Order: sequence, then structure tokens, then C-alpha cells
Amino acid sequence: MNIFLRIFILARFFNIPTLTALFICGSLSTISMQVFAVTVNVSDNLVVSEVNDKTVDNGFLDNKSSFELNQGNNALIVRYKDVFEDLEFAEERRVESQEFVVKFTITDQSQLKLSTITIKDLAAAENFKKSPELRLTDGHDNQLNLTLEKVSDYKLAKQVDIAVSALATKQTIQTKSAPSTAPIVMSEKQASTLIQVNSLAMLKYWWQNASNDEKQRFKQFTKEN
Repeated sequence: MNIFLRIFILARFFNIPTLTALFICGSLSTISMQVFAVTVNVSDNLVVSEVNDKTVDNGFLDNKSSFELNQGNNALIVRYKDVFEDLEFAEERRVESQEFVVKFTITDQSQLKLSTITIKDLAAAENFKKSPELRLTDGHDNQLNLTLEKVSDYKLAKQVDIAVSALATKQTIQTKSAPSTAPIVMSEKQASTLIQVNSLAMLKYWWQNASNDEKQRFKQFTKEN
């Protein structure tokens, strides 16, 4: 319900002063936001650069390690970074991985922790760098499901989603029988542009997700056409 409508109802039908009604509605909105906000703490050896497609403003010396996320699907872009002693050369070595995506779903948890598996030495760190493995646990140390994927695959899937939405928008516009107006023509033009821009992204996406048989049939199709 619109906050202004709430204020009107409280003031009009319950004889509550407008300022008091405004305070009550504001408090209820704050409580509602707090109920659905979940704190996710990230271990020190993980650097988060994006949260749900929004860039994280990390400091020069300290990285942000606590995030307030909403219930539902979430995606973080992270990289592993830590320092270990190289016993062979008697010096410290920094181990840093490429960025990768962590996807998970928040339901009724109030607090979560995202961390790496135990990494005891330099050799283990080098192995982790090549094949990351993370743990997502709740306040009772129960392990929750998560998936890891390459940043390139994640970005490609996002582009495909945009292209599919643009195609759906174009089809909706074309089925309308109303006379053409400037806003509708502009929307159709924008949709067509998005489809053209993302055609390559869609081809790459479906090719990567196709079976060997489907790839062979597509190759045959391209030869015949």
C-alpha cells in the first residue's frame, strides 16, 4: 500500500495527527526492510567486487566483508586472495585467483557466512586457485547450497536474458492492433537494436549449452543455409 494512502487512512479514520501517522508508517517501513534483510559475512581471503550486478566500493587497504542482502536469488563476483610462506625460497607468496561468480538463494535465514574450505599451505592455495570451493553456512553452521560459475558465462547469460526480454517486448508490440504512435515505434526500434546487439551473445550461449548431437545438427543447418 502506498505510504501516503496509509497516512491518509490513519489521519482520516483513526483521528491520528498527520505527523504521528507519518512516524508510524515510516517505522513500519523500516521494520519491513529489516525483516527481509539478511547479513552475509565473507571471509577475509575473499574479495567481493560485485553484488547482484552492483559494484562494491572496497577500500585501498580494507575490503568490505559484510553485506545486507534480500531474500531470494543472489549473485556475488569474488576472487580469492591470501599470502603464504614459501618454505623452499624462504619468502612470502601472494596467491590470487581469477574472479568467479557465487550464486545462492536466501530463504528464512537471518545471517550467513561465505568462506573458503580450509587452506593450510601454499600448495593447497595454488590448488584452490585453479578450482575454488566455497562453503555457505547459516547461524547454526548448517551448510547451504551454492553454485560457482565463470564470470564470462554469468555475463553471457545476463545478455541473453536482455535479448530474450527484448524479443518478447517486440512480439508484444507487433500483436497490438492499436494505431502506431511515436512511443510504440520507438520501443520497437529499441527492441530490434537490442536483439541485433545480442545475437552473437545468444549464439555463444546456446552453443555452450548444446549437446554434441545438437551442435552437429546446427553445423549441418549452417551448411544447408
